[in-house]
Amino acid sequence: MELSRRKKPVYLQKEQRGHGLTRLMTFLLLLAFCVSGFSYALRVTIFDESTVQQFVTQKEFVQEVNQKLNTVLAATAQEYNIPSRLTTGLLTEKQVKADLTTAISNIYAGKTQPVDTVLIQQQVKKNLQEKATALSIPTDNSIYQTAVSTLLSGLQSELQTELNTQKLAQPIKDFTAARRVNQQVGIIALSLTVVLLVLLLLSERNFWNWLHYLGLAALPAGIIILLGSYLLTALPLTERLSQLEFDLSGLAGSVIDLTAKQLNLVGVCLFAVGVVGLLLGWIGRRQQRS
Repeated sequence: MELSRRKKPVYLQKEQRGHGLTRLMTFLLLLAFCVSGFSYALRVTIFDESTVQQFVTQKEFVQEVNQKLNTVLAATAQEYNIPSRLTTGLLTEKQVKADLTTAISNIYAGKTQPVDTVLIQQQVKKNLQEKATALSIPTDNSIYQTAVSTLLSGLQSELQTELNTQKLAQPIKDFTAARRVNQQVGIIALSLTVVLLVLLLLSERNFWNWLHYLGLAALPAGIIILLGSYLLTALPLTERLSQLEFDLSGLAGSVIDLTAKQLNLVGVCLFAVGVVGLLLGWIGRRQQRS
C-alpha cells in the first residue's frame, strides 16, 4: 500500500505564496529606490542647467577661455591688417562669461550650435571701436572699415574651427536624449516606489511588517548608492577631457564631485530609513507576539 504524500495545510500554502509576493515587492522596491536615487542625483547636478552654469562661469575657467579666445582673435586680426595696438583683449571676461552662460542655455535647449558666433562678432566690433577711439585711431577711413569688415566676415569660420562646433552636434544630441531619458526613468521609478509602498501595506495589513520590509528594501539600496558614489569618484573619468582644446578635467571633476555628494546624501538617507524601519519593525512585531 502506497503512502500518500503529506500535503501542507491550505493556510500554510497561502501564507507561503503571500510571503513570496511580499519578497518580490520588496526586491522591486529596492530597485525602485536605487533607480530613483541615481536619477535624482543626476537631475539636480549634471542635468540641471543652473548648476552647470555656476561651474562653467567660475573665474578660473572663464579666464582660461578668455585667454584662449583672445589669442585666436588677435592672430586672426593681425592677418587682416588690424593694428597690433587693437588686437589685445578683443573680448572681456564679462563678455566671455555671458557667452558661456548663453552656450550652456543653448546646450540644455538642445541646440546643436551652442556658441553664438554672431554675438561674439558684435562684441569684437564694439571693442575694436572703443579701443580705436581711446587710442585716437581714425575709424572713418575706408582702409580701416574694410579691414574690420573682412575680419568680422572671416571671424565666424575661425571661431567654429577653433571651438569645434561641428563636433559638438552629436554629443549635444546624446546629452539631450540622456537628459530626457533620465527624467522619464525618474518619474517612472518614483511612481513605482509609491505604488509598491501602497501595495506592500495592503498586502501585509500590518504597519510593523510594512516598516520591516521597507527597511529591507531601503537599507541595501542605500549601500548600493553609496557604492556607486565611491566608484564615481574613484574611476578616472576626467582624463580624456584634459586632452581637449580647453582643459575640462577640472570642471568635470567638480561636477562629478557634486554628483557624488548628492549620491552620498541620498544613500545615507536611504540607509537611515532602512535602519529605522528594521528597528521599529522589529520592536513592533515583537510587541505584537508577546
